[in-house]
Amino acid sequence: MASRTSWTAGNGVGLSWTAVLNSSDMQGLSTANTVLGTPTVTNSSSLDQFMDLSVRCSITASTITAGANIVLWLYPLLDDGATYGDGQLSAGTGVALTPTFPPVAVIPLVAASTQTKLVGASIELVIPPGNFKIALQNNSGFTLATTTQNCLYRTYNINLND
Repeated sequence: MASRTSWTAGNGVGLSWTAVLNSSDMQGLSTANTVLGTPTVTNSSSLDQFMDLSVRCSITASTITAGANIVLWLYPLLDDGATYGDGQLSAGTGVALTPTFPPVAVIPLVAASTQTKLVGASIELVIPPGNFKIALQNNSGFTLATTTQNCLYRTYNINLND
């Protein structure tokens, strides 16, 4: 009998891409500013192990320089049931602040002229049990447009078959 290991859809949102930051959380986000997403990822009963993040943001046509990026942090809900991460961010409000702990992902942006789309992904991120939010920092060099912005996630696990 052959054994195999495979991916399996998560018990939470599974493989359906779901907003981890609302578009309104990111609209008009200035460069070097960070915003904590309004949605909460609930991983208390589903206990998923992995998450992929997909980012699709837009700016007015500008030249993106080498080194520009989007940075993402995982903000766990602390033991008091009210504070997320280092407690410095309020959901949906962008501020000129860099979180005090390491990010979970840095998505490099394509350096080119007349860019309007800032896109990228980070895959196979290990996620903790419990609730958390995602924070995003815009390091594109330009303010995000007031049009639709996207930061989505999906969850999955490893299936060990005998």
